[in-house]
Amino acid sequence: MVAVSYAFRLYQPQDRPRLLEIFRGNTPEWFAAHEIEQFEAFLDDEPGQYFVMTDEAGVIVGSGGISIEASRRSAWLTWGMVEAALHGKGLGRLQLEHRLELLRANPNVDRVCIDTSHKSAPFFEKCGFAAQRIIPDGYAKGLHRHEMELSLTQAGRPANYQ
Repeated sequence: MVAVSYAFRLYQPQDRPRLLEIFRGNTPEWFAAHEIEQFEAFLDDEPGQYFVMTDEAGVIVGSGGISIEASRRSAWLTWGMVEAALHGKGLGRLQLEHRLELLRANPNVDRVCIDTSHKSAPFFEKCGFAAQRIIPDGYAKGLHRHEMELSLTQAGRPANYQ
């Protein structure tokens, strides 16, 4: 249960050092060390709908984004993470729901995709995602890649969705 109030806002370049700190705090348990270069490139490439999650004091405690492929009626969840010391407190679910709420309101998106490690896959399964493909050692030795998908038509839309 989340007891503190959290807010979301779009990523700004000055957030970069804090996000890299959060990333490093989740390495190597949740991310492979070499992935930091990919994450840095992502942040440098104007990541669009990438959100930071802040606590009541305005401290960044997590981040995650969405990338929409309207032509395929799909969206991807991008680089979701929570400060390691705050794992297990409901922040990941809160962050996921924030992104899914935005996607459910978009009539051009019918499915949400994510690639994640075997360590995070059970969380996404509990949230309705299903594995489409598993790649052993897909990120690094012992860090398996799970490609997962959630159908928004099955997960539900707002009552007035057409």
